[in-house]
Amino acid sequence: MIKLTTENTQRAIERCKQLKPTVRFVADRTFKVESANNGNVYQVRFDVQNGEKFGICECKASERGLVCYHLVAGATANIYRQSLKRNN
Repeated sequence: MIKLTTENTQRAIERCKQLKPTVRFVADRTFKVESANNGNVYQVRFDVQNGEKFGICECKASERGLVCYHLVAGATANIYRQSLKRNN
């Protein structure tokens, strides 16, 4: 899993804003994100360990340890879902 920080997500955030990929909920902290480039669908998962946020995607960028826009899209949906849980 890749540790998600402000520094390593900035480029992916900009790309995600540009491409606006489709995100679907699968299970708690797991999402499917459709690539805006080629229609491929990637599963992304998230975890929190000792207060630090981690994520992983099935795409090639993530395999190389890079934060991809699929992770950012999934993280946005995950943050929203987690906030709903806290508010209930």
